Amino acid sequence: MIVDYSARTTIAGTYLLPLSDGQAWRIIATEGVKSWVDRLAKIMGLSQCESNEYPRLIFIWNKSFAGSGSELIGRLGSDLKKGLPPEGWNPWNYSDLRLWSHPDAQDVVCEIGPVQGTEQDILRMRSSLQPVYQKAQDAGGLPLHAALVKRNGMGVMLAGPKNTGKSTCCSRIPRPWYTLSDEETLVIMSNENGYMAHPFPTWSDYLTKRSNRTWKVRNHLPLSSIFFLEQSDTDEVTPIGLGEAAVFVYQTAMQVCHRYFTHLEYEQVRTRKEILFENACKLAKTVPAFKLRVSLRGRFWEKMESVLF
Repeated sequence: MIVDYSARTTIAGTYLLPLSDGQAWRIIATEGVKSWVDRLAKIMGLSQCESNEYPRLIFIWNKSFAGSGSELIGRLGSDLKKGLPPEGWNPWNYSDLRLWSHPDAQDVVCEIGPVQGTEQDILRMRSSLQPVYQKAQDAGGLPLHAALVKRNGMGVMLAGPKNTGKSTCCSRIPRPWYTLSDEETLVIMSNENGYMAHPFPTWSDYLTKRSNRTWKVRNHLPLSSIFFLEQSDTDEVTPIGLGEAAVFVYQTAMQVCHRYFTHLEYEQVRTRKEILFENACKLAKTVPAFKLRVSLRGRFWEKMESVLF
């Protein structure tokens, strides 16, 4: 399913990141970071948009990362800072950027410093999505270290730790299967349609292969099942119980979320983990999960089809 979010009157440097539960973010570039935000938008397949009421993720350039959140808000200009609290902004400090949030504001401000190479640039793009992931979690969703493949209009995730074969399976799976992402998927909970899956960028491709791939992250599919991969000499699929599935889903989510916990205090990390585990348990009760043993040359997709169709 593809939703048309094209606008009649768009604003340069302003992009829309819509999600399947009605959530959306308006991504805004200020002076000095427009080309950086343009590249992020291109990677994620975002379209320029007109002014709207969605929460804003505002990118601003700061060469030294010096100053308080209040000073930062003061530099935004009258249009952008309208309605934002003048005091009380809290920083989330990463090595490559700083995010500012406020308990009484939905908007987040992201400070970007001078570019120090392609690798750092990609890492900060990945880190800048923390507010998107956190809000999705608060609404029952999960970012997962998992590939997303499609057949018959339904989404199927292939999950597992690094080097378990997700990318290899995605390259081998034949038509009528289609690969939408091979590393990261954002799962959104929809009260009407169960869980929906959005393909997110394979950031490691940009770090290791200098990839030029793009992903239309606003596209989404109903999530029908999850397969947890194991390397094996033979192909085999077996259902797994709710408890084991919940643990596997939680571990798969932590492979993404752990990198966003560095700025949090111990109690905050514990709270975020509790939310993740609760969401993992709910997903495991709704979406069937299987263990998929995959050999180097077998036809593993036939094993998937035997339990899906």
